[in-house]
Order: sequence, then C-alpha cells, then structure tokens
Amino acid sequence: MRPSLKDRGTLTDVAKAVGVSVASVSYAFSRPELLSTKLREKILATARSLNYPGPNPAARMLRTGFAGSIAVVYASPLYHVFQDPAAAAFLSGVAEACSERRLGLLLLQCGAGYESIIRSAAVDGLIIYTMPKHAATIQTVMDRGLPMVVVDQFLLPNVPFIGIEERAAARACAQHARDLGHRRFGIVTFPLHSDGYSGPIDKKRLEKACFEVARRRMQGYLGAIESGGTKTSVNMWECLRSSEEDGRTAAEYFLAKKPRPTAILATSDRLALGVMEVARSYQLRIPEDLAVVGFDDIPAARMSAPQLTTVGQPFEEKGRAAVAALLKEKGPLRTILPTSLIVRQSSDPAALRGCLKSHSCPSKAVEQKAG
Repeated sequence: MRPSLKDRGTLTDVAKAVGVSVASVSYAFSRPELLSTKLREKILATARSLNYPGPNPAARMLRTGFAGSIAVVYASPLYHVFQDPAAAAFLSGVAEACSERRLGLLLLQCGAGYESIIRSAAVDGLIIYTMPKHAATIQTVMDRGLPMVVVDQFLLPNVPFIGIEERAAARACAQHARDLGHRRFGIVTFPLHSDGYSGPIDKKRLEKACFEVARRRMQGYLGAIESGGTKTSVNMWECLRSSEEDGRTAAEYFLAKKPRPTAILATSDRLALGVMEVARSYQLRIPEDLAVVGFDDIPAARMSAPQLTTVGQPFEEKGRAAVAALLKEKGPLRTILPTSLIVRQSSDPAALRGCLKSHSCPSKAVEQKAG
C-alpha cells in the first residue's frame, strides 16, 4: 500500500534518528560533497525507512530564489512535440543545453485552462515556442517577471528572439521553382490562425494570420511567385496541422484543379510528403509532372522517394541558442540563424536523372544567407 502524506517523515525526524543536524540531512540531498560517503548513505537509508522524500523543491525555491529549471511553453498539444520531427529536434537542442548546465526542463502547454500551471511552475525562465501572436498566455508569462525568450514567432520589446529569415528562405524555394519554368503553383500551409479552419484561403486571411512562421513562409513563396513580370497562377490551402494526412487533403484539392498546378510548395516537409503520396496515386511523375518543395529538412525528407527538395534549418542549434539567451550568456537581442536551400529530386529533373544513372544522389545545397 502506498504511504499517505501523513505517513511521511520530516527533515527533523531523519536528523534525530541519525543523530546529526538538520543541515547535515539537507546536505545529503543537495550538497553530498560536504559529507562522507558513509554518513550520506546512512542518512539516505534512514530517510527511506521514514518515508522522507527529501527537501521540498518549492520551499527550496522560496529560500534560494532559484528553481534550477527552465520551461518551454508550447502552443500545440504537448504530444505534438514527440510526433513532429522539427519540434522534437528543437527540444533536443534545449535539453542538451540544459543537461550541460545541470538544469531541469519542463514542457508547458499554452491555452485556456493552462494559465494556472504557467503561473505556478517552479522555473527560473521560460522559452516561448511557436506561440500565436496576441495569445493570452503571453501576458501570463510576462506577468511572472521571469527571463523569457521568444523562438520563431513574434518580436517583443527587449525580449531575446531566436529564429531564421523565414521569408528569405521560402522565397529562395519558390524562386528555384520559377527558374525551372513553373508558372502554376499550389501552396499548402500549416495553421495561420487558431480557429480550427481548414480549406482554401485568400491573401486577406493570410495577412491577418496570428501564427507568424506560417505567414512569413507564405509571404516568401508569394513574393517570388508574383515577381518577375511573368504571368503566374497560385492557389492556397490552410491545414489544421502539419502532418502527412493534412498534406494529402491539400493535394486532393490542388490536383482536382483544371489546369492543375505544376509545382506545390509546402511550409513543412510533412505536408510536402503527404502531397507526394497523393501525386503518386494520381500516377503523376515527380518532378517531371509535378514539382514538390518542403521546408525544414527533417530526416524523412532525405529518405523519401524521390528525395524532397527543402530548406534546411539548424533546429538543435536553435534550441541551444534559446537556452544561452535565456541565461544571458552571450549573443545579441536578435539571433538569426542561417538556412540552406537543399535541391533534391522532387523538384529538379537533372538531380533525378543523375540518381537513376548513379544510384546515389548527394544533395546539392545552396546557402541562403539571412539578411
């Protein structure tokens, strides 16, 4: 039977049983180097026998002013972190940086009903990741008065920002497709708003988007498609999530158009991979009949057949930079990390022919400098 809270011993109980001071018992848990191995083992064994779990973290935070942990506040449901390779890679970088500094890491979800958790979390700082603009959670975080860092989304005055040049990177993708001769485009994006809509969109909805990353990438695509004076056409679709399933739904919409697009640009690799699945079911050749371009360069982009043209960005480095900025270790107020346009088989017929001849296709990368 699990002991109740009433059955738990206290710091004083352990000290009396061992015959040492209360401070010595505390050191056994928090500063073991101050005690001999034999004494510490005796104290810990006695604590276990008395069902004493150790000093209360909240009490220690009140006493020292530090919790020894930071939090990542995430806009989507927390399970999405473990399903989405891009989010998981970012979190891996955060976790690595925390491990190096012996810090704990909490994952917190934003949204209605979660504000009390954010207000009470025992942390020393918060990293705001993929948060919609004007979210009520932002004010909740700011009201805590703790150090904070924004990653990938909006800018806040005097708050460190870590991200990439989303528009420039997306523009390079679309320009690559235009340079190959494409003039009819489809663009599929993960959510622009938090209203649960999925379907065709226009520029008015795009300009009012509350998710900055999606808006900037879409603007980058459109900027290249509509420049140059050559007549082009474009249709846009907004998805509920960034998933292969949502990419398949968007592809069904685009490929039913007459005339259909000859190039589809996606704001994530997972959406692009879903598009390619449907294209193959339509017996379309990629890239001869339909070029497909993604964004992020997740591992599946390199393993798909054909391999996916995409934008590579340093997710792990982004996570490490966020922790460093949170702890004010180094770096400017705005940290912009580099991206690269990685041209592979899904958009480049020359790359595809090279693979068929050699049975191996090293990616051709073009650096897209932030600016």
